[in-house]
Amino acid sequence: MARKSQGKRQAPETDAEAPPKRRRRRVWPYAVVLVLAWSTIFGSIFFSRFLSDLPDVNSLLVNGPSRDITILDDRGRLIAQRGLTQGVMVEVTKLPGYVPDAFVAIEDRRFREHIGLDPIGLVRAAYENMIQGHVVQGGSTLTQQLAKNLFLQPRRTFDRKLQEAMLALYLEYRYSKNQILTLYLNRVYFGAGVYGIEAASERFFGKRAEQLSLPEAAMLAGSVKAPARYNPLADPDASMARAQLVLRAMEDAGFISDATRAEAEATRPRVVRGTATPSSGYFADWVIAQINGYIGEAKEAVVVETTFDLDAQAQAERAVTAGLREQSAKLHAGEAALVAMTPDGAVRAMVGGASYEESPYNRATDALRQPGSAFKPFVYLAALEHGRKITDVMNDAPVDIHGWKPSDFENEYEGEITLARAFAVSSNSVAAQLTAEVGPKVVARTAKRLGIETPLLAVSSLALGTSGVTPLELTAAYAPFANGGQGVTPFGVVSIRTKSGKVLWRRTSSGIGEVVSSDNVAALTDLMTQVVDYGTGKAARLPDRPSAGKTGTTQDYHDAWFVGFTADLVCGVWIGNDDNTPMKNATGGGLPAEIFHNFMVDAEAGLPSRPLAGQGPAASPSDSEEAKQPSSIEELLNSLFGT
Repeated sequence: MARKSQGKRQAPETDAEAPPKRRRRRVWPYAVVLVLAWSTIFGSIFFSRFLSDLPDVNSLLVNGPSRDITILDDRGRLIAQRGLTQGVMVEVTKLPGYVPDAFVAIEDRRFREHIGLDPIGLVRAAYENMIQGHVVQGGSTLTQQLAKNLFLQPRRTFDRKLQEAMLALYLEYRYSKNQILTLYLNRVYFGAGVYGIEAASERFFGKRAEQLSLPEAAMLAGSVKAPARYNPLADPDASMARAQLVLRAMEDAGFISDATRAEAEATRPRVVRGTATPSSGYFADWVIAQINGYIGEAKEAVVVETTFDLDAQAQAERAVTAGLREQSAKLHAGEAALVAMTPDGAVRAMVGGASYEESPYNRATDALRQPGSAFKPFVYLAALEHGRKITDVMNDAPVDIHGWKPSDFENEYEGEITLARAFAVSSNSVAAQLTAEVGPKVVARTAKRLGIETPLLAVSSLALGTSGVTPLELTAAYAPFANGGQGVTPFGVVSIRTKSGKVLWRRTSSGIGEVVSSDNVAALTDLMTQVVDYGTGKAARLPDRPSAGKTGTTQDYHDAWFVGFTADLVCGVWIGNDDNTPMKNATGGGLPAEIFHNFMVDAEAGLPSRPLAGQGPAASPSDSEEAKQPSSIEELLNSLFGT
């Protein structure tokens, strides 16, 4: 029986009957496969989230044109560069070999060996940081930096670091090392608003990237770590010290010899600095706001040639700054504006405030301020065009015009005086009477014809300049008196071209035809000459050439003006406060006239003296003084007037 049972076939064991160890040996292959399958599924889902957010890199090597704007003055000097400046793309193979080597040496010495990520470099950086006790090296490769600069936000999150690593690997797969270097050098930020090595080379050294010297290349490579601190314009000494560190790194990497390094360290590159003055930004902002109106939206980098004169601008800033420094506290005047243009409307200088850095708001072009008596030339012109003559006599006395009772400065009246005298002493009474004669609407139309574009309230008080205007338009409206009667539109742009030289727009004419007859130009010029000779604007009088102008002071001293001209320049000056608080007895014949005088003396130095429009040969100041010397009583009366 036993032998039979031994020969009998045994039934196979079931999983339940199998020993535990044997069961585990049979199950684990299926478990591994299952885990791998689910890991693949979840991993794909997990990484697809990042892959879906990755940008398209297929067109990176296409040259994206720069849209920056370069603004030059009338002699080709740099006023400003606006926009994120980026030069044309330059292939790394067209650069001197030491240019890319400088970046590789200081930023990623193993660049040509790794695959986008560098574990060895990361470990080395971690070790150095641990030894020093603080961060002295980074572990990111050039490829990672490129990925971050091109696509990613500068936030320190796991998602961003993962995307950076993935993009670096993909960029290494998609492009060659030279192509990656090309992308990096053309997209990296160098400070001072410039991106890319071509723009940086032109901005800092005034040359093409292909012409960079070794010391210049080292300075650019060194600035990448901290562009705001190490760019050559921010701190030349710090930039040079950083460049020497780059040169030593290049020697350690075997890119240059010891002798080459020593020679490069001994050579200090010449850094090209902009020539703009501190407040040139007011003019630059004004010009940039007009560009779209000339050429539409800029599709590429453009160069704007202007009427601006950096020398005149420096003189204007000096006059305004000195005037405010000396009298701002005394007068309680916080702001000032100055506009100077040639008689045809070409703007030569523009100061829009006490400090562009503290307040870029341009008071010269945007602030609407009451002109006060500086508006009276338009009142008198309207009266002359309706039959009045400057020799006519009117009564400078209190008046009541439909219930409005304007008064002269400090209620001082002269009685029967000529229109010439009334203009010189800025009689409010006479101006109000003339406006009532011709009608406020006629006065408003006259001012508009000469260049006042802001809508004016055609009311009786318009005679005293109660409707706001900007310093720019008021100055331009005086230009016809300086040029013989031709209306002008103030302008600053002469031409707009691409960097390659293609002209996109060019000014052909700024004139709008005759707006004042020659006889009336002569009459108004004579009136305004008397203002500076013996009237309220004596402080504006120039010592070596004829000049003319008009003062303006508003009620309660909210605004004070002087607008005047010579044969060469028309200049308007305003002082006041942005919040419209009153000043302390500030009149147009005071600080504004002094600023005008100080600016014009500097701006016209070396220019020949020429007669004003409508007048004969220029008389010397002494001749003019003898011809128009008032009596002692008149001088006493004049000293009472400050409007």
